[in-house]
Amino acid sequence: MKKILILAIVSFFTFGVNAQVLDAKAAKKAAKEQAAKTKADKKSSGEGVSVAPISKDPSMYIASDVVDYGIISQNADGTRAFKVTNKGAQPLLITNCSGSCGCTVPTCPREPILPGKSAEISIKYATDRIGPINKTVTIMSNDPATPNRTIMVKGEVKAN
Repeated sequence: MKKILILAIVSFFTFGVNAQVLDAKAAKKAAKEQAAKTKADKKSSGEGVSVAPISKDPSMYIASDVVDYGIISQNADGTRAFKVTNKGAQPLLITNCSGSCGCTVPTCPREPILPGKSAEISIKYATDRIGPINKTVTIMSNDPATPNRTIMVKGEVKAN
């Protein structure tokens, strides 16, 4: 009887210690998973992340190839802007900006855009014309990979 009692007590303590070790391992694993998730969240939000150049040359990055005016009223403010970022390691020079017609006039930065920095390009569309907007703006730069970038300008001007 003593042997059975001692065996039961030893088994009880063995299982108890083993359960605590497993709980500690599970807690450690959960902490690692949470740290990885936090790191991924910071990375996706851009917080605490330094952006390394993607190219040794200048590299023009524009988030979207479309500027959408949506539906706007005749003679409304036809100015829209978007950001251009230099993701390269050398200064980015915007050498020329041109609209597909006189009703779409872009204004581009004249100063070099330093690596990792951004500048704004604005577009003024003549909203005195009623109807759909289907124009383009061409941006020329010293980016050797994409020296010319075409941005679509779309929307519709409705009569007042």
